[in-house]
Amino acid sequence: MKFPLFLFLVVIVNTSVSSQNKQFIYGFQDIPQSLLENPGGEVFFDKHIGIPFLSGVYLNVGTNNGLISGLFTNDGVAINNKFQSIIHSLSTKDFFSVNEQLDIVNIGYRLQNEKDYLSFGIYQEFDFISYHPKDIAILFYQGNTDGNGNTDLNSTYALNDANIKGEMIGVFHAGISRRVNNKFTIGARAKLYSGVFNFQSHHNRGLISSRLDQGNNVQHLINNADVTFNSSGLTKSANKTFASNTFRSLFFGGNLGLGLDVGFTYRLKDNMTLSASLLDLGFISYSNDVNTYKVKGDVEINGIGVIDPPTDNTLDYWENLNIDFHSQVPIDTLHSTYLSFRSPKINTSFMYKFGRYYSSLACNDSSKLNNKTYKNEVGIQSFFIFRPIKPQMAASLFYTRRLSNIFKAKIMYTADAYTFSNIGLGLSSQLGKFNLFAAADNVLGYSNIYSTKKISFSFGMNLVFE
Repeated sequence: MKFPLFLFLVVIVNTSVSSQNKQFIYGFQDIPQSLLENPGGEVFFDKHIGIPFLSGVYLNVGTNNGLISGLFTNDGVAINNKFQSIIHSLSTKDFFSVNEQLDIVNIGYRLQNEKDYLSFGIYQEFDFISYHPKDIAILFYQGNTDGNGNTDLNSTYALNDANIKGEMIGVFHAGISRRVNNKFTIGARAKLYSGVFNFQSHHNRGLISSRLDQGNNVQHLINNADVTFNSSGLTKSANKTFASNTFRSLFFGGNLGLGLDVGFTYRLKDNMTLSASLLDLGFISYSNDVNTYKVKGDVEINGIGVIDPPTDNTLDYWENLNIDFHSQVPIDTLHSTYLSFRSPKINTSFMYKFGRYYSSLACNDSSKLNNKTYKNEVGIQSFFIFRPIKPQMAASLFYTRRLSNIFKAKIMYTADAYTFSNIGLGLSSQLGKFNLFAAADNVLGYSNIYSTKKISFSFGMNLVFE
């Protein structure tokens, strides 16, 4: 039996679509959004007001394999053959990732004691990750054949590879950065999550195999199955316009959770700093529009033969197949609340400043620890994010140069799960009270968009008052 190509496309797109590493923003003290990456960051201004919906925009799309270039390279090989080669060559550790964030409101100001800087706001985030479900992909693509149309009764397919998680949330946050003394700054940020929708499936187990029954017909077996798929908000998103449902659910849509960020910055010397942060230590309780599907135990399936569907009445064909499948596979549907834990992130950085600048804007006011007295900054950053299979890591070397009182530039080299040749560029400008920043990651990959493994960019606009 062999699934048609379009069905495999649906499967591979929906189960193979992580990193949220903002190496440009982290530690960049001129940008107010750096406090979202380290609530214990040093603050060199008295107040900031983000331009609504434009104060911080971030998008990261990437894959750690050659899936895109392998599919779309014009090499004369049929796409069906490419699919067959790709699904066998990818491993269960391969992934394709999407993360997006939009700053809606972001405001901050220094308290009268001049030691504390309070910041608060709202942002929206979408995050989707899944690892390549190799056995399941092979089963869906070639069924119980050996790839050449011959029946294969000797292979088993693991359900353990199904690891997927996607969600859209609204985040209400309030944080404070306290300058303990001229060397040490600490901070924390409380978060209230509002879940728009969520779907997740991980820690599954089970095996699928085929055999001949007494009538010499193919029988499919699911052994020791324990598969769970949780979802919340998907039915509402389907029945109502996506925009209206998203906007309403971002603001206390019924799926609520709590989170915490903490961080610090320590000045080893006046021009040498060490910093770290732990972000998104929290959870969301999904109780609104919940559907949990479970398959557990041993299942025998008879009489289902999946072949290329007819050109006529295709929808009826798949509907009848769906009814036949559900009549034989016991799927429990639950509507009880479930918890979804956020993916905690850890940032660390060491930075060394050199080259006296003596800006006309600089001052000797130690309460503000003015950062415009050095032209250059070099350092190293690391990033960890905890994911269902294993943590993912990135390490960056960076060089920052203050070009003038107005412009400051940063260049980064990053090695991560996507690529070991990631060059990023960013620029921040301060035109009076108006702050503008923009950055792009993996700029060398833009020359051939089909071969690049990662695309990431961010930009923002703020009013900053010193």
